Amino acid sequence: MTVKEIARGEGLSHAYVEKLLRLLSRAGLIHSVRGIKGGYLLNRNPKEISLGEVVRALGKVPSTREICDRFTGNRPACIHIENCCIRSAWATLTQKIGSFLDTTVLTDLIGTEAKTDQLLSQRMTAPTRLPLNRIRS
Repeated sequence: MTVKEIARGEGLSHAYVEKLLRLLSRAGLIHSVRGIKGGYLLNRNPKEISLGEVVRALGKVPSTREICDRFTGNRPACIHIENCCIRSAWATLTQKIGSFLDTTVLTDLIGTEAKTDQLLSQRMTAPTRLPLNRIRS
């Protein structure tokens, strides 16, 4: 697909799409093809690219530490840094989000919303799969 096609199809600016594509390219997920039939292509089969890889290429999910360091009220550090009852919840949540992202591949996101919702809902109730980055090791 070309930058123009992506920008038009997603309602994004040309400049923003170019920025996202540069980040994905730097992460080794896509490459550009020049010429009349040029555009951007995935470097691997979409069954082999996890949503986690894409999220990490474009930014990241904040860690528990980053969450705790960011929301400190009007103090330099959280008042509960020594004994926090919420930190375990944040740690569990960020681990589950990371696991979900690492076990969801691009092909899981192709199709109708109903199909994707059904697939992902089933996955959330099924035993957790190993993340792709652990399988390839």
